[in-house]
Amino acid sequence: METALEQSPYGQAVSYSKQKLHISPDTFRDLFKSTTEALIKHLERMFRDDKLSDLENLIMVGGFSECELIQHRMKEKFGKHKKIIIPEEAGLAVLKGAVLYGHQPKAISARVLRRTYGIQSWRSGILRCIQNQRRSIWVVLIGARMYSLNMSRPNPRYVTDPSCQRLGNLIIPLPEIRAGQTLEIEETMVFGDTELLVRARDLHTGRVVETQFDLL
Repeated sequence: METALEQSPYGQAVSYSKQKLHISPDTFRDLFKSTTEALIKHLERMFRDDKLSDLENLIMVGGFSECELIQHRMKEKFGKHKKIIIPEEAGLAVLKGAVLYGHQPKAISARVLRRTYGIQSWRSGILRCIQNQRRSIWVVLIGARMYSLNMSRPNPRYVTDPSCQRLGNLIIPLPEIRAGQTLEIEETMVFGDTELLVRARDLHTGRVVETQFDLL
């Protein structure tokens, strides 16, 4: 260990003795520099958004918030114009919030999604969409059918837009149907939870399949 350290670029800043690693203060601070500056730049980009122009308070939560180097840099950069709030046991704040949400799910009344979500479908000449979270689709194919859930940046128009990306697939097993027969599938997207729930129900048999996606 000692030989490896002496031959490394940190030979003058890091030493090892009695089963302990000794790191100079400046070198220790440098370990956090890239991560800290990336965090600062991310917040600066957010604060340039007009919707956040009147933001006055910053609450630091999570285990990383307990790092004094992070706290010092946040206060140094934003402390003159915003109030930096660091609650006791900041590392447990997220966990406590999750527990509270489990007991009181209605405590969060609204969410702001980062993306616009939609269902990819194929035109069939039948009016089938309504302005809601739920819609019905008439299936005129023979065999199983796969519907693709897509995500994109705000206000996409088509799933073929360059910014639109596939999030995942919800596969709906269907019974065999002969040419000319139709099946009606009701699709529902539920946004009120911590995950996006997508459900499909065969209105003929009542069979329901569903899956969940992280709200990216």
